Amino acid sequence: MESDDVRAQLHDLERAEAAPYVDQRPSPRWFAPAFGLWFGVMAAVQDFHWSTDVDSVWRALVTVVIVIPMAALVGAYSAWHQRYHGALPRLVGPKPPEIRRVYRLYFLAFVVVAAALVGLALLVPWWVTGAVTAVVAWGFLAAYERIYEHAAAAVRERLA
Repeated sequence: MESDDVRAQLHDLERAEAAPYVDQRPSPRWFAPAFGLWFGVMAAVQDFHWSTDVDSVWRALVTVVIVIPMAALVGAYSAWHQRYHGALPRLVGPKPPEIRRVYRLYFLAFVVVAAALVGLALLVPWWVTGAVTAVVAWGFLAAYERIYEHAAAAVRERLA
């Protein structure tokens, strides 16, 4: 009898640990396009900044004028995200194995995609870098959210 109580308590503990990873509201529809746009602008500015076609004073001025508001957007997004989702998943600490796999896949794919985009930036003009980065970041986030939701559904089913 006591072993059943212990199993039930362990199951409840595992469900509580998994809750921040599986009980999230879905991201709004505007989130993935906004994410892509933000990364596209930042990639274009970075590539423009290293461009040799423009005078260095203009490069510096354009970079500062764009990067400061973009940094402010990160702060505003962080505040909104905390209010919208409440308890946030952590990158470290215990998490369901299904979610751990998705995190590993995300970070591996991120490194590969980022390296490909840097390689592209070395070959094409800044505005192409920005446009391609925006589309790739949008698609990357949309795919990640879909994969994550499947993993979260698997955790919810397993812990039901």
